Amino acid sequence: MDKKAVVISSDRSGSGKSSFSIFLSRFFSNQQLKVIPFKCGPDYIDTLHLKYASKNYAYNLDTVLMNREKLKYSFTKKLLENDVAVVEGVMGFYDGVDFKSFYGSTYDITKTLGLPVIFILDVSSTSYTASARLKGLVSLVDNINVVGVILNKVGSTRHESMVRNAVEYHTGVEVLGAVPKLKEIEIASRHLGIKTAIEMEKDFYEKLVGEYIKYVNVDKIVDKISYIPEQINIHDFTYNKQKKVAYVAYDEAFNFYYHDNLDYLENNGFKIKFFSPLENEVPDNPDFIYIGGGYPELFAKGLAKCIEVKEAISLFAKSGVPILAECGGMMYLSKGIFTDDGFYEMCNLFDFTVEMTKKRQSLGYVKVKAMIDTYYFEQGEEFVGHEFHYSRIKESKEDFVFEVHKLTGEERSFDGFYRGNALACYTHFHFLSENSIVKNLIRE
Repeated sequence: MDKKAVVISSDRSGSGKSSFSIFLSRFFSNQQLKVIPFKCGPDYIDTLHLKYASKNYAYNLDTVLMNREKLKYSFTKKLLENDVAVVEGVMGFYDGVDFKSFYGSTYDITKTLGLPVIFILDVSSTSYTASARLKGLVSLVDNINVVGVILNKVGSTRHESMVRNAVEYHTGVEVLGAVPKLKEIEIASRHLGIKTAIEMEKDFYEKLVGEYIKYVNVDKIVDKISYIPEQINIHDFTYNKQKKVAYVAYDEAFNFYYHDNLDYLENNGFKIKFFSPLENEVPDNPDFIYIGGGYPELFAKGLAKCIEVKEAISLFAKSGVPILAECGGMMYLSKGIFTDDGFYEMCNLFDFTVEMTKKRQSLGYVKVKAMIDTYYFEQGEEFVGHEFHYSRIKESKEDFVFEVHKLTGEERSFDGFYRGNALACYTHFHFLSENSIVKNLIRE
């Protein structure tokens, strides 16, 4: 069955991939097409924007965190249920964890799935040299299908003509649009990246479409991104169809989740129910509590005031309810958070405090090795995850449970705390990994 699918990539971050992917997602949705958006890599913030823009759930594609066959299955199954897939790349096209194979890069995912690519090229402060950058992207490997390029941040009609002529002459890649600087629809940033979709004005996505449509040949894009999905056997990666309830913290403070993780729980018999720690909502008889990352430091004052939910989570942990808290969720289970405004008490489940820093403390893929036996893993087991945070442990009387190794260096550190059946760590996990952190949870 003929579908539409495209990867939006570039030579670097900050080129305009996010805005253009958001534009395409909302444009196709406005055309009454069922859009399924994806984000390459471990990003949470862009997926939320893609979700709001497409009016559909957005998913991650990550060849480091995910089992490759499950990645292919997940993508294909979702595309077969929709009309068009918009895949936003990560960083530059070849940026991954290995300089020879480009493992973990947008290129790796593009090659794995056989997807067509449109490059976004920021051409500000350059003209003819832009063609050399694009030629390098196109010619470094010989097995990618580049169907066009969007010139971003053109300065004038003359500038556009100069770049367009050079690009098409030297690379043979067709220019499908030339977009000027659109400062009025830029997404503001903070320490973990661009602002989340929850914080945007309601009409932001329509405004973005209204601007981009003036400069982009969408008819040609539609013609060039036909895609025939690989044949798959429609089944789910399930172990046990149990009937349990998983409560997932979701509000302005906690919203960093791989949606595949929630699907994985549902496919294995868990009914997903969302609750808001910021609204002091208490889970009702949970079988599992999942508190993902986010910005608890920005809402620390409000979280500190919600006494009932904090006490309930501590009681659930002490009674043996499995709890997984990642990064921001880990901060929430601590004694409290030091911010620029002061100290705010959190759940006090674990005896440590966290302080915010101006400097980034960690970014990248990690391999964690269990140092003890727990509900989730046995001593010696290894898992792959991802870290990204601007906070650090300030004072702790807890023992770490993970030995951590960076995949792209020799750095070694420690992470994770465990009490009852509650696991709290900076590391984010993908449940479709080779060794799933929640495999014991779903096999009960």
